[in-house]
Amino acid sequence: MFLDCGKTGRFRHLIISAIRRESAKRTCKIGSLNKQEKTFRYDVAILGGGPAGTATALSLRQHAPSLSLALIEQSTYDSIRIGETLPPIVQPLLEQLGVWNAFLNEEHVPAYGSCAAWGSDKLLDNEFIYHPVGRGWHLDRTRFDAMLAREATNRSIASYPGSKFITSQPTGQKRWRLAIQDENRDEISIQADFVVDATGRRSVFARQQGVRKVFLDQLFGVFVFFTLNGGSPLTDSYTMVEAWEEGWWYSALVPDKKIAVVCMSDIDIVKRIGLTSSTKWIELMNETRYIKDRVRDAEPVAAPSVHAAHSQHLERVAGDAWLAVGDAATTFDPLSSLGIFKGLRSGIMASYAIADYFKGSSSSLEKYEAILAKEFEEYLSTRTDYYGRERRWKSSPFWQRRYDQVTLDPRQMLRLSEMPGKAAAVERLSMHLPVPDLKYLCDICVVPRQAQEIVSKFKARRKSVQDRRVILALQYLVAEGMIQAAAE
Repeated sequence: MFLDCGKTGRFRHLIISAIRRESAKRTCKIGSLNKQEKTFRYDVAILGGGPAGTATALSLRQHAPSLSLALIEQSTYDSIRIGETLPPIVQPLLEQLGVWNAFLNEEHVPAYGSCAAWGSDKLLDNEFIYHPVGRGWHLDRTRFDAMLAREATNRSIASYPGSKFITSQPTGQKRWRLAIQDENRDEISIQADFVVDATGRRSVFARQQGVRKVFLDQLFGVFVFFTLNGGSPLTDSYTMVEAWEEGWWYSALVPDKKIAVVCMSDIDIVKRIGLTSSTKWIELMNETRYIKDRVRDAEPVAAPSVHAAHSQHLERVAGDAWLAVGDAATTFDPLSSLGIFKGLRSGIMASYAIADYFKGSSSSLEKYEAILAKEFEEYLSTRTDYYGRERRWKSSPFWQRRYDQVTLDPRQMLRLSEMPGKAAAVERLSMHLPVPDLKYLCDICVVPRQAQEIVSKFKARRKSVQDRRVILALQYLVAEGMIQAAAE
């Protein structure tokens, strides 16, 4: 159930009151034409009020209570947000943030497990009953995110709802000056010693600093929401996954007694088979073995909508007086069901790094970056293993891409190609490794070498990168024509 108008109004009033609260670190300047230019100063400005951003704020309030904090969120928590099933393992994080009781009071729909037809036609259950909590939750993301923001406001964290981050620039007096457009479309200036990018997949702040994204796939989800006819209850609350030749299907309960059904596939496949067409989407959904039965007595609410779901990470997740958290730093395949868990956890870890940074630690941001890099490599290994269990469509492009197959002969001689415009072309590449690493692989190949020697030479500089990722990147460069086979 979404927030009703009365609750939403009270919540907005509470936040706006906090905005107007006097702060020792706020000042106002008189601009041209006698117009007042509002400037606010904080130790830490957090861009994004989702789970990762609010977790950073809440944890910082606990571990560095003397720091002044600002939480800047583009929405007002009153629009639909795509949710997910929250596993029981999230409880310790919510308890650590001091919001466990507030979460329980929201009374999200219980989820007692998941079931999947993966690797065979048989539908197998994975129940939460053996976990101490005994259940997970189908989140109403709007209410969940609003609850976290409300808890932040209750802890005297200055909140700016309905405020859009426009741009940033480093300054001499303060580390960063942020241009913000508030909910009245007035421009305000926020000065901060440290900035947290919690803007989700867009990584808006990091991208403005010239940091690029590294993609591991091109997964997208095509969503259709259903309403049960006549108010018929769904007989089970399990999240369901069903693999098929071109990807996999997913269904789960969502707020307001609706069911979300999602077809996950790569964007080129989505376009090729016309998945954004309502007719084609329904046709393919009716060919599923299990998913179709969940919506047999339901009607689609709207046409299919497409949302990015690819795995990615930033080239670097921290820089000069800034870091990225949650999906702004790394994104996981939704099959993991760890998106919100990861966001909360990274927010807590970020708070430790920021607190140490303000204590003068010169390595706190490097340690945070190393932790996230290790976490992402472990995720990739698990992802490859799980996708590898599905072997029914081994020749399908979707599944072949996820097997991460090594096809390159270690003894194959490779050299840099003579392709026109090569230097500009490599700048546009974005898969497997950051562009500087892809360039380095190309540089190594200026002199013809065996593939195994190229990998060894690369690893001598970048020891933390797994061999498989280097080989996949090398195969990618060969496929893109940057590198080619050389004569023995």
